Amino acid sequence: MSDDKKINLDLTPEEALSGGEIRSEEDHEAFQAKIKAMSNVPYPFVDVWDFQCTLAWMIWSEDGSISHVERSMKWEQEKLGVSDDMLHAAVKKAGGIIGRSGHYPISDEIRSKLAEVEAEKEA
Repeated sequence: MSDDKKINLDLTPEEALSGGEIRSEEDHEAFQAKIKAMSNVPYPFVDVWDFQCTLAWMIWSEDGSISHVERSMKWEQEKLGVSDDMLHAAVKKAGGIIGRSGHYPISDEIRSKLAEVEAEKEA
């Protein structure tokens, strides 16, 4: 993930996009506004596959129409102060296991580390 992007630590993409059914044109417009507000902002999560886990980022395109995932390298995780133990604990807290591939929310401990990095970038 590039250092110039501000990390969103308030909501996961799923939380940001939840909010009920789209029943009217106004609902649709509000939903589109939420997506556009998420554009080009990285949302952290724990990515698990093949008995491994890493800190990853869901990043939405400029227009909010598509997203892609960027996975951190081990050295990037270390630079952020996020250990493998922290990632494993987050998966466990979410009810997952390292043997089940999927995307899991970050823990409060990881969120705190990333907030520290954000604060340093802004200082």
